[in-house]
Amino acid sequence: MPPTAARTGRCPAAAAKDPTPCEGPHDAATIVDRHGREVAGCVQHCARLLAGLEGARVHPFVPARQALDIYSRARELPPCAWEIGR
Repeated sequence: MPPTAARTGRCPAAAAKDPTPCEGPHDAATIVDRHGREVAGCVQHCARLLAGLEGARVHPFVPARQALDIYSRARELPPCAWEIGR
């Protein structure tokens, strides 16, 4: 059975293989993929998720400060950053 956010204590945006801890509230932001599916998460994992999803965006109701932080972090990350130690 795959780990769930509730069992691991991490936000839903955290990839199972990503070892980085959450930063802040587990529902600080929401990422929307190109098909309209949404996932809430901390700023750290939303940025890491955004970096790996083509056509994804931060939900428009996320406060501007957090959205800019997520976009700035994602811009500096390759997709699946944890696979190369980032």
